[in-house]
Amino acid sequence: MSLHHFKDFHERLQLQNPKRSFRLHSIDRAGLVIPVGHHLTISTQHHCVIQRISCAAALININPRIELPKNFFLVILGSSEEIGATEASREADHMLVKFNMFLDVGFLQSIVGTASLEIEPLA
Repeated sequence: MSLHHFKDFHERLQLQNPKRSFRLHSIDRAGLVIPVGHHLTISTQHHCVIQRISCAAALININPRIELPKNFFLVILGSSEEIGATEASREADHMLVKFNMFLDVGFLQSIVGTASLEIEPLA
């Protein structure tokens, strides 16, 4: 899973949502993937590293031996928000995760902060 795949995903989203910003940020922050079980129970949490993020998706690094359902919550450490997410694609230890709803601009800015290196914007 490469940055190229991440950018391709965003280019398709931008065509569908031309008024929304899809800036890509490199954050390399710890996170948790929380599968939701039967009756919305949470029994396990899996550590991951969120490498890149935008308002629509994230590219995460997670152990390839961990089996996950297609839908789960993603938590960025330092935030208490559980972000509804769906696996878009997975290759080895990289997973492209699309968010079930676009992230609020203020929330994304609080996550990204000043430590982020913005990746070249999509034109």
